[in-house]
Amino acid sequence: MNKSGFIEELYEKSKYTVEECTIINDVLENHFIFRKKNKPVVVTEIAQRLSVEEVEADNIYELCMSIIHAEKKRVLRHPFGSNKK
Repeated sequence: MNKSGFIEELYEKSKYTVEECTIINDVLENHFIFRKKNKPVVVTEIAQRLSVEEVEADNIYELCMSIIHAEKKRVLRHPFGSNKK
């Protein structure tokens, strides 16, 4: 899944606009998201950039992680399949 595919899926699964999903993607790209120590930093930055509560930012983070993990599983199950979703 490429950047635009991630933003499109985030847009479909959330109530946010494409512009807001692009901001979320930018925040995720600015941090190494696969370390638990970085989660609070990412959540705080999402909350600040989107002007939402920390709880909502945490829900956004969890949604993003679920999209990323689902894509990782898909690629592992079908390594020679199409990379397009």
